[in-house]
Amino acid sequence: MKRVARIVSAWCLVLALCTAAAAQVAYPPVLAAEVEAYPGAAVIMVGKDGSTLQVMLHTTDAPDKVMAYYRAKLTAKGWTAAAEMAMAQAMTIAFERGEADLAVAVLPQEGGPNLITLSLETK
Repeated sequence: MKRVARIVSAWCLVLALCTAAAAQVAYPPVLAAEVEAYPGAAVIMVGKDGSTLQVMLHTTDAPDKVMAYYRAKLTAKGWTAAAEMAMAQAMTIAFERGEADLAVAVLPQEGGPNLITLSLETK
């Protein structure tokens, strides 16, 4: 449960940091080594807070399709889904591998592209 609380906290931090973000930025190589950006998505924010790298993307694809992509790609790279949460406001999967955690969240946006947040924490 502590891991889920950390994920939700990181998710809220990402949302707070990117409310004004509009320009596309480069997808970080550290994260690309684990999983490529969602196909066709625009990277709108990249931030680092201590040992946590946070990325936000936009996509017009459905949240279920986005989550299926990340589940397949990350489990193929040895990541294990440790916790999942599906609510009307967001779908989240927390993955872990060794000493690292990677959280993926999709936030449906009414009248606009859906938001994807990725949060990679290394210890």
